[in-house]
Amino acid sequence: MEEIKVEQFEYRTSRSPNVLYSGGLRPCIAMGAIYGKKGYMFHAPPVGHAFSTHIEPIFRDLRKDVKNKNKLQIYVVGGEIEVNDEYKGEKLAGRQTVLDKIVQSGFEKCVKEVRWCLPNYNQELRLILLEGRAEIDEFDERDEFLEDDYGMS
Repeated sequence: MEEIKVEQFEYRTSRSPNVLYSGGLRPCIAMGAIYGKKGYMFHAPPVGHAFSTHIEPIFRDLRKDVKNKNKLQIYVVGGEIEVNDEYKGEKLAGRQTVLDKIVQSGFEKCVKEVRWCLPNYNQELRLILLEGRAEIDEFDERDEFLEDDYGMS
């Protein structure tokens, strides 16, 4: 088994028994999909570039590969919007772009979870392909700061 990290601006696929892992997201958005023993994941920031071009490959592959939508699981995470965020409009548009592409591709009933990142939190998405399931880890950035800098929790 190999844990494959999907970096910013990347789209990766893998097969069981591997794990696809987004790394920390905060404002970045990750979408993961599991279909049978295959996993798909993109990780991209929704600000400052043509976001829709970075997410198109996952939808192209899912439209090509998925024969039975009842066996497809989709997870969407990240997209943190901070208080007084100067990029709030772009981040909201990025969130909506992902949701719109899911609907346009006919996969709206395949969405198992959409969990947008809260301010000052971080998230990570893991697709555990051997078990056909996803894990979404969330942690408070302030707690991590205290643990890292002061040995406190």
